Amino acid sequence: MSDLFSTCDSCVVKEWCKLRSGEVKLPLDHLFTYCVGYDKLNKALELAKVPREYREANLYHYVTDKDNADFAEIIKELLENPVGFVKSGTNLALINKYKGTGKTWTANAVLNEFVYKVCRDQQWFDYESPVAKYVKFGAWANRQRDIYTRNDEQFTFEAHKELNQMRDVPLLILDDIGSGRITPIIRDLIYDVIDFRKEEQKSTIFTSNFPDVVLRKDEMLGEMVVSRMLYNTMVIPLGGRDRRADNTYNY
Repeated sequence: MSDLFSTCDSCVVKEWCKLRSGEVKLPLDHLFTYCVGYDKLNKALELAKVPREYREANLYHYVTDKDNADFAEIIKELLENPVGFVKSGTNLALINKYKGTGKTWTANAVLNEFVYKVCRDQQWFDYESPVAKYVKFGAWANRQRDIYTRNDEQFTFEAHKELNQMRDVPLLILDDIGSGRITPIIRDLIYDVIDFRKEEQKSTIFTSNFPDVVLRKDEMLGEMVVSRMLYNTMVIPLGGRDRRADNTYNY
């Protein structure tokens, strides 16, 4: 029991663990060494590809300060009700030209809170398909371009699988969209993803250091992509100090 509780102490499972709350009692001679909730949570986060840096981005660690005060109420509402956000099919764009202002942290906080709330629900999570997915735009674009230069069937299979997940997953983060080298192929692929998600009313969170006027340029994403990207999208120009520079990245 002590091993289980020490595990739960280090994660959000403790907030709804019925063993920890005392709602469920185990016999004195139990051999229970496995926490199902913890396992589901870890698997859901693994499938979501949440970077380790943002594993603890969540409502509990969100702190309002002078840099985010203008948007704190809206962000807290998203963190408190991420399932409602996803069910509504609404999108979120965190756009500001300055770096390190907490855009990626905030996006992953919403994703994490969503995963916390649905990972135990078999209608959402089946241990195989992600309920949410984090994608770094520039790295994804590089992988898609590499399909045409690498003679590697497994790599091609994984790249196509990732693309399909980006279309179908209930909640998608496209982080730092517009970064890297954008070719006509990449522009077509991201158009297909964003257009499909718009039509199917699937929620997407975008972050970018580029304002929409730049993203709309033909050499960037282009007008057709950005107009769909910003359809039914709440835009928050999250700015302020560079949290990476002053080591307050986790609020």
